[in-house]
Amino acid sequence: MGLTWWWLTLIVLLAVAVVAGLGWWFAGRDKVDTDAVLVAHTRRLTRLPAYQAAVARQRARLLGLGLLIAIVVLPLAVAAGRPGTTETIDPEKNNRDIMLCLDVSGSMIRTDKAVLEDFAEIVKNFRGERIGLVLWNNQAVTAFPLTDDYDLVEEQLTGYADGFSIFGGSQYNPTDGTFNERIYASSLSGDGLASCVYNFDHLDQERPRAIILGTDNEVHGQGVYTIDEAAALAKERKVRVYGLNPMPFGSNHTELSAATEETGGRTWGLDQPGATDEVTSNIDKLEAARLPDVAPVHVRTDLPAVWLSLGLLGLLGLYPLLWWWRR
Repeated sequence: MGLTWWWLTLIVLLAVAVVAGLGWWFAGRDKVDTDAVLVAHTRRLTRLPAYQAAVARQRARLLGLGLLIAIVVLPLAVAAGRPGTTETIDPEKNNRDIMLCLDVSGSMIRTDKAVLEDFAEIVKNFRGERIGLVLWNNQAVTAFPLTDDYDLVEEQLTGYADGFSIFGGSQYNPTDGTFNERIYASSLSGDGLASCVYNFDHLDQERPRAIILGTDNEVHGQGVYTIDEAAALAKERKVRVYGLNPMPFGSNHTELSAATEETGGRTWGLDQPGATDEVTSNIDKLEAARLPDVAPVHVRTDLPAVWLSLGLLGLLGLYPLLWWWRR
């Protein structure tokens, strides 16, 4: 939190300090009233316990009065300076859409779990980007559509990551609905990627769109789309695809790499511990570089309520005290 008009706060405090100092100085220069009766040998009186107690009570009253005045003046001085917070918003970054597109066949369990766990941490630093999750084997299931509700996103990603460890023992079972026994195929990467492409909405808007495709591209059977056809569909809709492959070798990896590069993305091999964290960070950097150079917007939010409330509470305590004291 900062003060927009910090100088006004200083002026108010200095003015109060000057008035208090002048009052104290003039009070000390008051002359003795000519009608007053001077009494000698009053030391015995001032040493009496009752007199000392009265003086102590008077000092306590003055101290309490001073504290109440401070409670009134200080918050009002801060409120005069316009307390608030300032945040910088990148309007283009807030338009990004990122779809996690994960093959949940048996060979992908460890990779999917790591990707979901990493993204559950990464989204904590997001602001405005929309995240979605599609799980697929020989048919696709939308776990959750594109959303910027990060509490929901974190809960879902963490839940599905844990679901890979306890199949059937969690409300987030990542394989539910992803395998159709009537379809004699598995790990249909082309169909899975195409389903993820079709999950993007607002196609009439210019929004950077990206898919993080976790698959080993080990296709068994025949689907509606090949991986090349799905990549062509992504390119047509200006969706960049990034591949994560736990088995980065052979013809399957070569085919996946060529398909993702066709969209402007690339494919990483995930054959080392901690690779998913590095890869997802690289993807975020590549997507950030894809954004137009637009000046950030600085938004300020005034927060005077707390300080005004403190000043009001001080006044509510000050007036009854003064009334009681005058009695």
